[in-house]
Amino acid sequence: MRKINFLIVLALLGAITLTSCGRKKTETVENKNTIKLITPLDPPDTKDAVNGDWVVKHEMADAEKLMPTVTNDATAAEIDDLIYDGLLIVNRETYQIEPLIAKELPVISDDHMSYTFTLKENVTFSDGTPLTGEDVIFTIKSIKIPFVDAQALRNYFDDVKSAELVDGNKYKVKINMSKPYFKTIYTLGETKITPKKILDPQNVTDKFTWEMIAEAAANPDPKKYPDMGKFADFMNSQDVARTAKYVVGTGPYKFESWKTGQSITLTRNENYWNKANVPNYPNKVVYKVIQDQNAAIVAAKNKEVDYMFAINPADFYQNVTNPEQFNLKKAIVLEPTYVFIAWNNAKPLFKDKKVRWALTYAINRQDIIDKILFSAAVPIESPVFYKSKYVNDKLPHIDYNLEKSKQLLDEAGWKDSDGDGIRDKIVDGKKMDFKFTFMNNNNPKRKKVMLIVIEGLKQIGIQADLQEYEWSVFLDKQKKHEYDAGYGAWQLSVTPEDPYQIWHSSQAEGEGSNYISYKNPEADKILEENRITFDETKRKELLDKWQQIIYDDQPVTFMWTETSRYFYSDRFRNTRWYAYPASGLVNEWWTPTAKQRYQ
Repeated sequence: MRKINFLIVLALLGAITLTSCGRKKTETVENKNTIKLITPLDPPDTKDAVNGDWVVKHEMADAEKLMPTVTNDATAAEIDDLIYDGLLIVNRETYQIEPLIAKELPVISDDHMSYTFTLKENVTFSDGTPLTGEDVIFTIKSIKIPFVDAQALRNYFDDVKSAELVDGNKYKVKINMSKPYFKTIYTLGETKITPKKILDPQNVTDKFTWEMIAEAAANPDPKKYPDMGKFADFMNSQDVARTAKYVVGTGPYKFESWKTGQSITLTRNENYWNKANVPNYPNKVVYKVIQDQNAAIVAAKNKEVDYMFAINPADFYQNVTNPEQFNLKKAIVLEPTYVFIAWNNAKPLFKDKKVRWALTYAINRQDIIDKILFSAAVPIESPVFYKSKYVNDKLPHIDYNLEKSKQLLDEAGWKDSDGDGIRDKIVDGKKMDFKFTFMNNNNPKRKKVMLIVIEGLKQIGIQADLQEYEWSVFLDKQKKHEYDAGYGAWQLSVTPEDPYQIWHSSQAEGEGSNYISYKNPEADKILEENRITFDETKRKELLDKWQQIIYDDQPVTFMWTETSRYFYSDRFRNTRWYAYPASGLVNEWWTPTAKQRYQ
């Protein structure tokens, strides 16, 4: 599942095939100009570890919602990882999927049509309530109910037909499929389990049969299903997403408070059922919102922030060259992400792929990488992580070429007919100038990149402007496709690739994650076949074909994969930097008693 990543920019793809992401030793990221050192994954440092202290982490904006069923941004996902558990978990060193709430990996039928999980009987929510199979069934129902805002998650559950207790055993759940899906073990396993007794105390969802939910999904009119609509309104509400009464999970931390625009605070779950395997050393984890990046850097220097992503590369590589002066350290991590310029394909300006190719030719990616990113990035041509075995590495690199760009715009009919320096064209009987607006979310690095892009577009007769929005407004406009273009980034997972969530035509409707409105029937067919193909070699062939189609269509301009930059306080021990985000697992960090800052 893919999530919108605010720090890098826009959303989570699935599947770990990134054997190269395992960092057992120091690695490097190379491009033609430079080599940047990647922080190695150190061995565990837990001898004499003690509880106590806080970790104060900087965020540029509030999380969207803390109810995992209805959220799709990376900040919320990182926080939810500390509040909720799934049936299974991806090992951050080996990338293998392992049991967590489940006693063992599920029993899978030979035809891949059923998955049976046996649950541990000592798992409790933070309020002391035992977790049972009824919570698992409730969670899946919540996701599948079409009126719940779970579009980003629901596409992974399209082929889940039903879930049931086995012989009435509350600790044994069987999930039945309507058709096989190769990634079911990951989607079922990683889904965060929510408490039925808290979110559905009247057992309303028991009235919704799986057949009713399927009928509602086929004809999603809430007037025909008033009880289902009422339940969905409740699940979609800010109250459920933001108050400690409802945000309750089985994880190592409990949600304590949310001060809008200021901070989200978690406190250690003293009764955490899995302390023997998952530590929770800090007493509190505070996500502190500071919108201005310069102010955030000052806060880190003044020890008001312990841990932050350096959004502006200049701060990391140029402005803070002596972090030890401020009791700070640096970490550089290669996370599976990619950056792109999003063209809203539904807009008349961007419907013609010749235009989209022209725009790609007009963006000097290497120049931006060198000027803005201090050369710590690799240009890419595909939405598959460049180190994944599923990447199509035969796609030719697209060079910066203004003459080619102008030629394609001419061929597409965009010419400067009135001599005002801006290309125009007759569209639907009216003259239209090639003018549009980039959307940003107050991210200073993205603003710098887009301003360079805008200057480049002027050279081919295109006028672009920049409009900045607060994060929640930015997300809303993006979900509703109410924008022309923007700078985006997807934070990827490390489980096998299923690009359906972002790229299938069905996800361009409603609030699905295909925010760029990309539709291609041939690409859709390949994505659908990919989902029912269990043979990895065959799936690699399918994904190669699909990436070629995406490359040929250029629905977005793929920019680069860049290294992630972190500052963190030197008082913490066991600060291990994983490739699979969140890179720094703060529940594992601990502070020697003499250096603890907060009580």
